[in-house]
Amino acid sequence: MARRAAEKNYLAVTSFRRHYPDQVKGYYLSPLQTTQKAPLAKLIFFVKTIITRFYNFVNSECEKMYKLIACDMDGTLLDDSFTLSQIDKDAITKARDAGIIFTLCSGRSYKSLRVFAQELGIITRGSYIIGFNGGIIYDPYDGVVVRKDDLPKDVAVEIVKLYKAAALDMEIVIYLDGERVLFEKNAVYAHKYQRISNVDWLETTDIVSAARELESIAKIIFIGENSTLKTFEKELEDAFGRDVGICFSAEYLLEAGPKGRSKGDGIMWLCQKLGINPAEVIAIGDNYNDISMIKQAGLGVAVANAVDAAKEVADYVTARDCSNGAVAEVIEKFVLQQNFL
Repeated sequence: MARRAAEKNYLAVTSFRRHYPDQVKGYYLSPLQTTQKAPLAKLIFFVKTIITRFYNFVNSECEKMYKLIACDMDGTLLDDSFTLSQIDKDAITKARDAGIIFTLCSGRSYKSLRVFAQELGIITRGSYIIGFNGGIIYDPYDGVVVRKDDLPKDVAVEIVKLYKAAALDMEIVIYLDGERVLFEKNAVYAHKYQRISNVDWLETTDIVSAARELESIAKIIFIGENSTLKTFEKELEDAFGRDVGICFSAEYLLEAGPKGRSKGDGIMWLCQKLGINPAEVIAIGDNYNDISMIKQAGLGVAVANAVDAAKEVADYVTARDCSNGAVAEVIEKFVLQQNFL
């Protein structure tokens, strides 16, 4: 936190020097030089003026320090029933009225995220949605994918074969793109996942053969008990760790996606696109796949219900959980009512 405070003060001082070069120049004259230039009374008045202006200026800079909020969905912005709370929606509206960009950064597909973006009213020209844990970036205003990385096709097929060979009590969901998924016929949890995710679906009796026929595979999800998934995670890491990014997005969801893509990577791309310093970003999340963006942002936040690993790297942990306005708490504290001095 001390480093981040220093960065905030540095940005404020640098900006102050840019706005008031003459005053700053005079302020750094030696006491002897300054005394020779003006009587003591004028010197005192001058110093008070500089201090007052600097104090007010730093306050104003801090108030607009953050320019972008990148927010996870499940377990963070969405409550336990996968809906948006009114308190969070109201806070997001106030943040946007204050000039803050609010973007969704999730493991979900862009088709799923677009529905929530519409409800939040954040679809505007130049807005972006980060999906698939950074694997896809979507412009919801123009309806175009601006960046997309898939799993290497041959590796993806081998992962599906490993899933079948493992014969563990879990189910598989294959994302073809940002709108459709494929899973096995009679799957129970995969179907439930598809409904919650609001994506189109296909089913098959031969998942390996179907995977071979697909034009591309964006990512693969495994659904099951946490202990079962951890066992399979080790098998995945041993076999494909060099070629695939593997992480948990929920206790019951294990994901395999493009190597090198993460939410933190997605935020860096967005910062470069919008001309925003990562120090001016607030990232809010709850799970292992959020850790990269929590670490990357100027203010990394873990909500109260977050996993311990996310809390350990966060700058701030909310008192509220995802069902009680955790995101609103962050906006109220760090955007609407800031006081860093």
